[in-house]
Amino acid sequence: MGAQEKKQDTIKMNTVIIDAGKTNLEKQQIPISVSTLSAKEIEVLKIDNLTNLNGLVPNLFMPEHGTRLNTDIYIRGIGVSKGEPSVGVYVDDIPYFDSGTVNFELADVKKIEVLRGPQGTLYGRNTMGGLIKIYTPEPGPVLGGMLKLDYGNYNQQKAVGSFNLPVNDKLGFLLDGAYAHKDGFFTNEYDGSNPDRSDTYSGRMKMAYKPTDRLKLRFVLGYENSRQDGFPYAVYDIATQKAQPINYNVPSLYDRDFLSSGVFLNYEGNNFDVSFAGSYQNLSDKYAIDQDFLPIDVYFIDMERDNDAYVEELNFKSKETSKIKWIAGLYAMQRRLYKDVLVDLTTPRVNMILYKTYDQDIDGGAMFGQMEMPFGKFTLTTGLRWDMEKSRMDYNYDLEMRGRKTHMDDFIHYLSYNQILPKVSIAYQANDDLNIYATITKGYKAGGFNATIERPEDEVYNPEYSWNYEAGMKSMWLEDRLTANLSVFYIDWRDQQVIQSVPSGRGIMTKNAGKSESKGVEFEGSFRINRNFNLGLAAGYTDAKFITYEKSATEIYSGNAIPLVPKYTLGTIANYKYYPKNSKIKYILFNTTYKYFGKFYWDVDNAAYQDSYGILDANITTVIDKFSFGIWGKNLTNTDYNRYYFTISSLNKAYVEPARPMQFGAFVKVKF
Repeated sequence: MGAQEKKQDTIKMNTVIIDAGKTNLEKQQIPISVSTLSAKEIEVLKIDNLTNLNGLVPNLFMPEHGTRLNTDIYIRGIGVSKGEPSVGVYVDDIPYFDSGTVNFELADVKKIEVLRGPQGTLYGRNTMGGLIKIYTPEPGPVLGGMLKLDYGNYNQQKAVGSFNLPVNDKLGFLLDGAYAHKDGFFTNEYDGSNPDRSDTYSGRMKMAYKPTDRLKLRFVLGYENSRQDGFPYAVYDIATQKAQPINYNVPSLYDRDFLSSGVFLNYEGNNFDVSFAGSYQNLSDKYAIDQDFLPIDVYFIDMERDNDAYVEELNFKSKETSKIKWIAGLYAMQRRLYKDVLVDLTTPRVNMILYKTYDQDIDGGAMFGQMEMPFGKFTLTTGLRWDMEKSRMDYNYDLEMRGRKTHMDDFIHYLSYNQILPKVSIAYQANDDLNIYATITKGYKAGGFNATIERPEDEVYNPEYSWNYEAGMKSMWLEDRLTANLSVFYIDWRDQQVIQSVPSGRGIMTKNAGKSESKGVEFEGSFRINRNFNLGLAAGYTDAKFITYEKSATEIYSGNAIPLVPKYTLGTIANYKYYPKNSKIKYILFNTTYKYFGKFYWDVDNAAYQDSYGILDANITTVIDKFSFGIWGKNLTNTDYNRYYFTISSLNKAYVEPARPMQFGAFVKVKF
């Protein structure tokens, strides 16, 4: 094996082309903060769902729920616990709207890109906090495939396979599938069951057809079936910061079926290129939960949802050879959300059953564009977005007590929002290895309807707005062996959407805080010490707080930290490749990863918190031609922390999901 081959095999955070930027610029040239992970990095770091990105991307944090019903994503302090996400997620150029769809098994991934800050002048879907783009492999010209089997303690099983089928030089197909199972890491003392036992089946089919040199058609169809037996939540004592054993009496579950499909057309014109993307998604899920998490009957919820989303996006883009680069787009979105909820509430005096239905239609559209104009070593980027959204909610509420059902409330409400969102950026390319930039962008997120309503004033919540200021430097040194990228940001934020309890304490709703701010620093670097040894570092600091927030006359949280935002995130990667001489072994890779998270608060009152903690992972991989095998370990120091926290004020109790214990396992992979 030659030195060039060995260099390409190394795991490093280095120069790549950013697809998500829509300008085909290298990572070191694009004037925004962006993190990338290649297919090899994803495999070596054992990133099998998006929450594994915690610590590896500066100022990105995703609290790890005990269920896939909601996955909260925070970037630079911007995010929301439940509700409409503030960070966009795209998979193969298909936008994932619901927070119940983004926690899935990453079975066969080509690349992940994380763009921090608003990206509305480049994409159809408005993204206030940032954007996560996931790319899976495309059909290729060579017949073949891959099979990977993985087994770990707690009976963790995973099988991933893919098969590439080229029909001719114009048409090709790619099929992949995955199965994942775990017995669960915890035990419910009430009946000895595993509340986090789960099974997931998923598959994807891709077609690529290129009838002419200028026209390309792609089609994607994916499906996932996920079943989980319960929720690993335990009663938590805030004073002692200790969790009691998991102990609840009513069997619970979360079942999800998710269909995702998309068709894409790309045409290369003489003066500009045209692309069209159309997608359809359906999320059908069922949620049955012993909401009190106690060994007695108090509070049980049974919910079914059916969500449909249709998206169309048309883009016009300048040729790559154009001196002035530009993109212009039109976007349309139609969503229908139906939810049927049953709440069984037992009090000392009476048993009540609440029946609620929500039928919501959301229609949205946007026009957006961005232009890059070079002036010597400077490049001026300007962008503008017009965003529109309309929503209708049909709500019905009935109450049953002592066998008698009474109609309590119903309404049909309409909301309409539109907003102009500008962006301006200036970049200075001092030389091939140094790029300095500054950016100002307006962020926006539409308002909406609350699901739990007890007062007329709580039926809706308002949009939130932000001005985002960022300056950064991207540099490469020592003949490109050292990469060092630094950025600073300040976010001026008003009408932030926050989650709080409804007056009775039996449910949550979204309200608006007055004014907030977030400021911080980010650093990403990699150092290729030699052809065998590589180091990587991702570090972030975020100071996010409420400037003015009065929840009520007696609950004033001005000056408090915004919850679920660690003050620090840190990720370090060290890997060493050993190339045996006179052996059939291609190489042996030793990799260690350490992630550190600073203290953060769980709620707006800043009473409960998670202290700082670190997690150590490691793995060893041996590669022999097209065959590889290895061992892996997660949380090798068995660090004790809480993955998630919430309260139910009507019961005057807090709950946590404890950390998963040390895990280890082995895998084998073959390409054919």
